[in-house]
Amino acid sequence: MYRILIADDDRDLLDTLRDAFIAFGYQVTTAENGQQAWDFFRTEPYDIVLLDVEMPFLNGMEAAKRMKQRRPEVPVILMTAYSHLYHPEDVLSLDIEAFLRKPLNIQELLEVVEKIAGQQSNDHTLPFA
Repeated sequence: MYRILIADDDRDLLDTLRDAFIAFGYQVTTAENGQQAWDFFRTEPYDIVLLDVEMPFLNGMEAAKRMKQRRPEVPVILMTAYSHLYHPEDVLSLDIEAFLRKPLNIQELLEVVEKIAGQQSNDHTLPFA
């Protein structure tokens, strides 16, 4: 079973994402902040990670950077309502698989994750949705 780690400080969105991914057959771990996500990532294996950018204790950009340094093969998707605050070159430097704007379309998010999960190569096309 495909293991996914989802981190977002918006509890309602976190619950919605958890329920959606469970319904599609994923094993889901949730974190309410970046530090908690980093702690889980260091101790458990995950196949994909979804991170909100603006979170307390450790923001999603820093968490993504640490995760990619530790296990560069694990796909990371960043999500934010503040995409206008980030320069594309900063995002691209993280070697993440996608940078998604909120509010999220759950179906589109599921499609992005399914595409990444189905890729056999290390093709790093960066979808901006």
